[in-house]
Amino acid sequence: MPNMKPNPAKSTQRESLLSICRVRVEHDAQSDALVEEFLAQETYSKAFCASLIRVAAGATGASWNLRRVAVLMLEHQLLKIPANSLDDFDFIFTELNLKKQPGPTIPLSSSLLKEGYTTTNLSSFVPEFRRKLQKLSRVHAKIKGWRTSEEAFRDFLELSRSDCKLSLGRYLFTADEVADKIIEQLRVTDGSRDFDPVEGTLMANEVKRALERLPDFEAAIFKRLYSSSRIYWVSDAVSSEINSLVEYPLTSVVIVIKPPGSNVEFEIKRAGRKGNKALDVVFARNGYAVAPSHRLDGGDMQWLLRHESRAAAKFSAVYRLVHATDPPLPTYIVRSTIHAVPVDGHEVQTLIYFTDPNVFPDQFGRMRQAMAQGVAAFKAEGYVRLPDLPGDLGLTAQFISVVTPAQTIISGTTSFRLDKLAAYLSDKGPRFYFKAKSSYTNDDARRFADALLDEILGVYVPPEVAYENHEQYVTAALRVRENRTKADAIYLSVLQEIGTIWGTLIGLRAYSRGESFVARNVGLKSVWEGGEWKVKIIFMDHDAMGILGAYDTDFYPGEALYGLQLDETYLWGRSSILGTVGHLRRIYQISDDVYQQVQELARMAAKKAYKKTQQKLLTDPKLRVQFHEKFLDRIQQWDDLVRLFLQARAKGSANAAWKEQTKKAFDKKAPKWFDTHIQVIEQYAAFLERQSFLFAPAQRKSASQ
Repeated sequence: MPNMKPNPAKSTQRESLLSICRVRVEHDAQSDALVEEFLAQETYSKAFCASLIRVAAGATGASWNLRRVAVLMLEHQLLKIPANSLDDFDFIFTELNLKKQPGPTIPLSSSLLKEGYTTTNLSSFVPEFRRKLQKLSRVHAKIKGWRTSEEAFRDFLELSRSDCKLSLGRYLFTADEVADKIIEQLRVTDGSRDFDPVEGTLMANEVKRALERLPDFEAAIFKRLYSSSRIYWVSDAVSSEINSLVEYPLTSVVIVIKPPGSNVEFEIKRAGRKGNKALDVVFARNGYAVAPSHRLDGGDMQWLLRHESRAAAKFSAVYRLVHATDPPLPTYIVRSTIHAVPVDGHEVQTLIYFTDPNVFPDQFGRMRQAMAQGVAAFKAEGYVRLPDLPGDLGLTAQFISVVTPAQTIISGTTSFRLDKLAAYLSDKGPRFYFKAKSSYTNDDARRFADALLDEILGVYVPPEVAYENHEQYVTAALRVRENRTKADAIYLSVLQEIGTIWGTLIGLRAYSRGESFVARNVGLKSVWEGGEWKVKIIFMDHDAMGILGAYDTDFYPGEALYGLQLDETYLWGRSSILGTVGHLRRIYQISDDVYQQVQELARMAAKKAYKKTQQKLLTDPKLRVQFHEKFLDRIQQWDDLVRLFLQARAKGSANAAWKEQTKKAFDKKAPKWFDTHIQVIEQYAAFLERQSFLFAPAQRKSASQ
């Protein structure tokens, strides 16, 4: 026999790949053996998949890190199964408990329909299942056994650390162990459930609906969090790394939770700041007074959370009645009042926390001065009548009585806010994101860019260029034909959704003073829905939303138009303010031609939504009970007045004589109604002219059509 000599190159490559795993995962016999067998497989191996399932499910005592690697290895193996090999898929689905028993005619679990699949029939389910796993083909395609490059293997292992991107993780990790992983990273203190007597059944119905529509895995995890009235705080163990299981997004004071294999995100608002001053008091920053809602730094005020929850619930319910689909808003599931704050591993009662100098060493005087200024401002602003209580404890009691620190848990949010995405994708993105690190490599920055592009495109094809700098790489990625087509299509769908929500808002005479539409409160989310990957826009933070209640006989035009004009500015952009639409254009690098075309389509969507909202308000009994009859009677009346005013203004005849003549027609049913409204219409004439396409009579075509 010929003398067989070992291949030094192959041996070196083997050791290099094993050493990479040892650094990023761990160094033990089980991890080495798993990597060895994984890289030795050229084709699908039923036996190896069964072994991976055992490791990933925790049956072998593997660490959490190794279990995550095993999940991704399993996904890689399943992509090697030919699409027509139903017996192999049937075996895997049975092993993953997606089927009660094997057999081509046995349907899969109906719970999969809540996860975004459209069928439980085996032969129809397989293409959707493969399509879901193929989202990560950009990483799997570079794994080529022992010929895998070091860069590709690092990419693979780094990806395994993003629990939410592991599609099969939801079937291999239990909800209880995931909940334990979440809670062990947080600080927890005493609280009590906040029940708002004003909410009635509306918010309860919205919460019930949201919880019923959650997939079983997410619902079980979420229940562990919200069923207790305990308060959750950020700890130093919580990372700001995107796509972490528990994430503390940069520049925020919220915690977001992204369960394994899930595109559902939960948010704990607000969760304090890291360190021993989870809560603080601030009156001014950089020489400017902060908004009243920010005087309690790191926390939220109970009355404001109540208002936000009510407003979001009502708008969501109304939107669904008008459009027969869910709105792009999250659901506020539960609120709790904060009774204690974490300090040095202990719970300190809230009143003592803000009164004891030992809690704020070297900062107590500054904090107390800010508290005194805040209390004085709250009194002057008329938030509440506060008794004059003596002493340090008295001042704290006055402050607490106004702010009443509270926390809410929200379902259906996204940490990928537009301002962050635009900054992260810019040339300064890596420096901003990695600023906590002493250094980062081009590979780190490339992986960061890939993760962002994967989120905003749903399915992403990396560019075939080396990473030189962030701007060059992102631009090259968005010029890839598949990505460019997808970016334009997503921009179109998102702008049409914006148009729909804008037309609905104005149709209801509702507003948010810009808060619901500013780029820091609007985000994008890649979701698995209807058997395919899609990208959705989500509008968050509705604490400034104004929407009429059932007892409001009319809307306040001055307040509404002031709020809507701010909404217009922060949504569509004006002068130096980029707006949500401008941020989206920058993120997707939209051309002038596409931008103009989509703007027109968005206007058409807004007009359609406006007319549909009005029609439903006038005809749908389920919707009409949400509003006062007198308000409903005057909906068309206000449109008529706006339209007549704009026509007269265009002719230069909107003078005193015109007003006197027009007033006679409008004040027959409601004396002085005309004076109340015409003054505000004149004040906001420029805004109403920009929205005039909404008020055109139904039988006429608007300028955008």
